[in-house]
Amino acid sequence: MIQKLRAEGNVHIQSWRKTSVTQWSAVYRFGIGVDADKPEPVSSSSRLRKHRSKEDADTKERRLAKQRQLKRKVKRDPLTAAFFGEI
Repeated sequence: MIQKLRAEGNVHIQSWRKTSVTQWSAVYRFGIGVDADKPEPVSSSSRLRKHRSKEDADTKERRLAKQRQLKRKVKRDPLTAAFFGEI
């Protein structure tokens, strides 16, 4: 139905609204007019950069500590290894 109205020139795209992180939805308006340009997609790295620029110092420290813990290798207790053997 909207395609038919657009083909006849009865409606046009007034603006675009964000429906999710990566999706845009057109906002239509009755009447003659020029379609609004669709926004360019935002890359995940730029979204992450924008999110991290809003981080406070405590949140940043917590995130970095979590990253350090993921890299850390857990060592087995030597006494436990002596009793039960290496795995």
